Amino acid sequence: MTEHELATLISEYSSQGGTFFGIWVTIVSGYLITAFLAGERLNRSQVIILNTFYLWVSSMVIIGFTGSFNTQAHYIELLKTIAPDSPQMQSHEIVWATALASILGVLATLKFMWDIRHPKSE
Repeated sequence: MTEHELATLISEYSSQGGTFFGIWVTIVSGYLITAFLAGERLNRSQVIILNTFYLWVSSMVIIGFTGSFNTQAHYIELLKTIAPDSPQMQSHEIVWATALASILGVLATLKFMWDIRHPKSE
């Protein structure tokens, strides 16, 4: 592949991954708002349904942006072989750190819901 073709692929996978990441942020925000506004009023079955759907969709979106960013990192490695001074910065380590941070973010939001539903008495 030429430098131009690789740069185009990198840009496309960057855009795709960014879109997936934006969707993930939207999902997490919606879950947090729901937890804050309605969490204590939801019954157990509603929370189970909400959390199951949230975990499933979040997992799919995390897999989506991780795959896109991983592919981007792959093409950056190829680009660096023909253009070592290329300013691309994405790496597999950054991808996995982002995925891990996102997974921890999902767990933190579940804890937030737990805290809303099970307030500690003072």
